[in-house]
Amino acid sequence: MSDGQGNIESPAERDGAALGRLADRVKAVLSAAYPGWSGDLAAIGQGFEAAVFRADVPPFGSVAIKAPWRRFPGGSYGTDIDCRALLRQERTLAGWAADRGLPAATPHALHEGDAQDLLISAYVDGDDDPPDPVGFGALLRMLHAAPPPDIAPVVHGPSGDLRAAIAVRILERIDRVEALSGEPLLEDRSWLGVDLLRAALPETPRALLHMDFRPANLRCRGGRIMAVLDWSNAAIGDPAFELARMHEAGTLTEAVLDGYGDRDWAAGVPAAALAAYHLDAALMFAIVFRIGEPDPDRAARMTARARTLLGQLRTGLGGQGSS
Repeated sequence: MSDGQGNIESPAERDGAALGRLADRVKAVLSAAYPGWSGDLAAIGQGFEAAVFRADVPPFGSVAIKAPWRRFPGGSYGTDIDCRALLRQERTLAGWAADRGLPAATPHALHEGDAQDLLISAYVDGDDDPPDPVGFGALLRMLHAAPPPDIAPVVHGPSGDLRAAIAVRILERIDRVEALSGEPLLEDRSWLGVDLLRAALPETPRALLHMDFRPANLRCRGGRIMAVLDWSNAAIGDPAFELARMHEAGTLTEAVLDGYGDRDWAAGVPAAALAAYHLDAALMFAIVFRIGEPDPDRAARMTARARTLLGQLRTGLGGQGSS
């Protein structure tokens, strides 16, 4: 469904007809930017904020074209998220990764216009084999070990303060889950506020975090990772934030941790910060499994998980208030 501003919140708004309209807008942009282009588009992927097409576009050759459904997607992204800014970020971060020898789809061109924005990148071929989990973990460690780029990712918000953005987002997601489930996560929220949450999160270490590091966002051949895709959720912050999200997603396996080289990654993280990192992810999945990829059982499990994490957060903050 839509929030009344054209923002997509459910798969029904990304059906075949919507994909066809989006493809027509992409073709119009390509025809205007590359005179003589009259090729075909093949849809190869869809997400909450964008679809991806494959095409042959001179002078680049075989390319992947990422095109947002709407400039402002709404839904679990929030009403202030601008997909144009996300495309600019993806161009910057994919180029940064490629320059440092990390597997990435080289960006070729970014087109911005009133009718449609799109990012053209090199198409990286792959197969159906999943990534080798040890290599998967090792690549994530390489990403976290590299000096981060000098940018303020979109997820940091207008102030550029990720800690504040996480704190605000957690409270907003609590509201959203309660509205969607019809049940309170907290009976008393007086102990939980933005300033308290922000103060509980460490300022260091700082690393580039992909924040959606999973097989669906990788191109692999024979288990080897050839490219990391989709930098929309990237942040610069504590690597434990990304690892906690992967734990909640079920992708942080023992083999991945062997490749990462740190099975005790959570040991040095303050209890309140660790609970907040996990809570942010659990709340997100509780929303996604209600409106993005409907799955009532998983939504219920992630909602229950969020309640447990709120208790752990309260304990980590020193037992202030009651839940």
